[in-house]
Amino acid sequence: MDMEGEDISGEDILPLLHKPGGQQLHDGLIGASFYRDDPDDLAKIATLDLRSRAVRLQFVDGRSRSVPFTSGYVLLTPLLVSLISSLHTPEDETRDRMRQRIAAFGFRSKIEDDDLPGLLAAVEAAQAYRLPWREERFEGLRLTRKYGTQREEAKLLTAWLEGAGDPPPGDLMIALVSALRESGRPVEALALTDLVTRKANGLDRKETRILLTQRGSLWLDRYELDHNPECLDRARQCAKRSWAIQPSEECSMVYRRIDKLEN
Repeated sequence: MDMEGEDISGEDILPLLHKPGGQQLHDGLIGASFYRDDPDDLAKIATLDLRSRAVRLQFVDGRSRSVPFTSGYVLLTPLLVSLISSLHTPEDETRDRMRQRIAAFGFRSKIEDDDLPGLLAAVEAAQAYRLPWREERFEGLRLTRKYGTQREEAKLLTAWLEGAGDPPPGDLMIALVSALRESGRPVEALALTDLVTRKANGLDRKETRILLTQRGSLWLDRYELDHNPECLDRARQCAKRSWAIQPSEECSMVYRRIDKLEN
C-alpha cells in the first residue's frame, strides 16, 4: 500500500477495517476528507457503514450524499497514516510490492491475492526475456487474460519469445499472433505466421492447422486494406491447407469470409 501519496483509495482501506483493531481506523475516518473524481470537490465523511460499504458525505455547501466507500479516495492525515500502518502486516507489504511490480509492467486491474504469485512469475520471466515452462506459460497467459488487455498479453508474449529457441514453441506463436491481431498490430502478426512456411518449424499438426487458419484470417485483413486479389489467393491457400489437416469451424469462417469479400 502506497503511504507516500496524499490520498488512499477506499478499496485499499476497506480490508483493513475488518482486521482486529480496525474499529480505531473506522473511528479515525469519521470527519476525514473524501473525494470521488475531482480532488477539489472534497467532502467530509459523516458516517461509514461497513455492512453496506457506504459513506455518507457532508459537503461544504450543506449537501449530503451517500456513495460506495470503494468509489473514492480519502486524504491522508498523520493520524490515518499511523492507524493504517499499525494494521498493515509484513504480508500486506509483500503483496503490495508484488502488485507494484505487476502494475509497473502495465496491468491496471486489482489483482486477487491468490493470483499475485502466478502473474508476477509471468511478468518476471518477461522482464528477464526468459521463456517459462509450458505449464507456467499456460497459467501466466490465463492470468494475463484475466487481468489485462491484449496489449499486456502481446507485451508479455513478445518478451517470452525473445527467450525462446528456434523454432519457437507453437503454443507461444499461436497466442502471440492472436494478441497482436487483437491489439491492432496485424502486420506483425502476419509476419510471425511465416513460421508455417518453414520446413523445420517445430509445429505439430494441430498447431500447424491453427496457425494456418490465423494466417488466412490475417491475409483477409490485409485484403480489406489494399484490395490486392493476391491476398485472397493466399488466404484461400492457407484455408485449404488447414482444412486438409482437419476441418474446423474457424477454417469455415475463413472460407465464408473469402466468399463474402469476393462477392
